[in-house]
Amino acid sequence: MSDDIYRKGCILIFTTRFWGATKKLDVEQLGDLPEEIVHASRDLLINTDKLEAVRGIIGEAKRFIKKNAIPFPIPNVDFMNKNRISYVAEGLKGRKEWAMEAVDDLIDALEGAKATYKAKYPDLYSEGNYPTAGQLRENFVFKWDFRVINPPGKDLGVLSPEVYEESVLSFKKQMKEFEDSLISVVAKEFYLRIDKLREQCLDGDISASTVKSIHSVLEKFDTVYDGCLSHSSLQSMIGDVKDYMDGTDAAMLKADDDFRNLVGEKMKSITSLIINSKDPRLTRKLDLA
Repeated sequence: MSDDIYRKGCILIFTTRFWGATKKLDVEQLGDLPEEIVHASRDLLINTDKLEAVRGIIGEAKRFIKKNAIPFPIPNVDFMNKNRISYVAEGLKGRKEWAMEAVDDLIDALEGAKATYKAKYPDLYSEGNYPTAGQLRENFVFKWDFRVINPPGKDLGVLSPEVYEESVLSFKKQMKEFEDSLISVVAKEFYLRIDKLREQCLDGDISASTVKSIHSVLEKFDTVYDGCLSHSSLQSMIGDVKDYMDGTDAAMLKADDDFRNLVGEKMKSITSLIINSKDPRLTRKLDLA
């Protein structure tokens, strides 16, 4: 499996852009203008609520991708398990529609503010200071592209035999590094949550959010990481935690001392396995100093 993790999904390239509302009035332009005119000018240039609505949807879309993707060693690129592609594609379609609606709301608000400002301060108003509706829509970019990754093709005849062999070796090295990095990311995500529960079981102060976070990460192993994690020991540890946490909530751990101690001991056993592992991939992202 170590050589074909790329067959388990594809990469997702997500690109966004929008108006920054960065234009400012110079001190010379402001001069001795009354405060209400200064505020009116700045409010017109930066319609915060409507602009932040667009930015907020874009930011949420990025978080949505990260929640459903596997970190990939190329900036602005994520690896998507094939079982998440349709779900993420539909999610991005909906978020793009919301963002476009928010852009229209911003345009309407800006046009209204411009008309009011022009009528009230005709000598100060300059149409060139503000983007048009067409410019705002043209400046709005929200697009994604799923791309399958494969080793260089020998049959294409583009690469010389020497370059082809070098490219194949480079590709295999990159995929191995990707797979090793995934193991480290999963180990850290897993360790931090169960170690926190271990502490709480010892103290007897169980947090519902901690238990919920463990259930969330266990679900992530069944969806986002499913079939992509090539590490039998780590998979076995995850399976053990699933067995103990299946159907378990914070109230159960608080109410039953014996059960809480049992779960705490299991979490302690698994965290010790990770910490003392001879496989550096399990410990390299942990702060064990």
